[in-house]
Amino acid sequence: MAVRELEVYARLALDVVAAEGSELVLADGRRVLDLYGGHCVNTLGAADEEVAGAFGEQWRRLSFVTNLLDHPPREAFVEALGANLPPGEWRVFLGNSGAEANENALKAALGATSRERVVCFEGAFHGRTAAAAAISDVARSGFPRDPFELTRLPWGDGAAARAAIDDTVAAVVLEPIQSMAGVRVPPDGFLGELRAACDASGAVLIFDEVQTGNGRTGRPFAAQTLGVTPDVLVTAKGAAGGLPIGITVLSAALAAELPGGILGSTFGGGPSVLAAACVVQRRIGEPAFARHVREVSAALGEAALRGPVREVRGAGLLLGAVLDLGVDAGGVRGALLEHGILVGTSNDQSVLRLTPPLTLTLEEAARLGDALESIDGAA
Repeated sequence: MAVRELEVYARLALDVVAAEGSELVLADGRRVLDLYGGHCVNTLGAADEEVAGAFGEQWRRLSFVTNLLDHPPREAFVEALGANLPPGEWRVFLGNSGAEANENALKAALGATSRERVVCFEGAFHGRTAAAAAISDVARSGFPRDPFELTRLPWGDGAAARAAIDDTVAAVVLEPIQSMAGVRVPPDGFLGELRAACDASGAVLIFDEVQTGNGRTGRPFAAQTLGVTPDVLVTAKGAAGGLPIGITVLSAALAAELPGGILGSTFGGGPSVLAAACVVQRRIGEPAFARHVREVSAALGEAALRGPVREVRGAGLLLGAVLDLGVDAGGVRGALLEHGILVGTSNDQSVLRLTPPLTLTLEEAARLGDALESIDGAA
């Protein structure tokens, strides 16, 4: 009997056998600078010793325990996370992935408001489970129908949002910066308009910070970078430095209205993962770490604005390199790989995504500029 993996991913022809910091090590000994960062997962780079030590020590002491029992890593993690959140009273639920965290946020909003409509946006990506897929702007969700009433609005259209967000809306959900859509930053004032509309209607404002969270924008969360606080903040990906985690943060006021028994998780909040995640939260909360992200962001943005790139947008180390008209992102990614640099693409075929480890150095950032200049006109 033969077994093969389902061919879902179009994988790149890289024979990766190891990784160190911001570099992938190939079987033939070559090194590739990883400016993709495992899709925003490798927050502290590969093989971070502090993360490895915390995980290993916790695994040996108490690897896993049911959520019916408390354990010290949970308390330590919640305290570390709380220090990084916007001002307010918050409650936290722990799961395993970004899609799961978004599902939990939607459950909370629908349950607390007893409403049935959700507002989302064109270009969004929130995950592949039923509710997360419904609010994502994808060609095929895999499900025959949406689990709730849905209104999808143009990205950045404040007038459309004000008209749509009324007392029938349970939740307004969005990525503060749309990543998969090509790193689209909200227009000035747009997030504030959404906040005001939700306040007026009683709708719940949900920020999906699966990619924008955990220090990536130069502050712990994009809510702080962009100056608007939601009712629910969701994050995952880089929150545990390479281990699976999903985090749903709810305002205490919303949590007080949450029906009992609608949230649960077997693996969410396990001690070993939280030991690693606690390291991440403590590190990204350090002022020097945030300054480093902002400094390297400026250097990477400057390096990216060379060769076939005409514009760089985004914040921190979530950057979109917009290519010259007619230049295909897939071709440029392939050409950069020939020069030992891995970048991401997006649903916009004219945009490369740069989401490296937040520990990227200034010298590593500069390597992108030289490579882009060398491929200009050849991609």
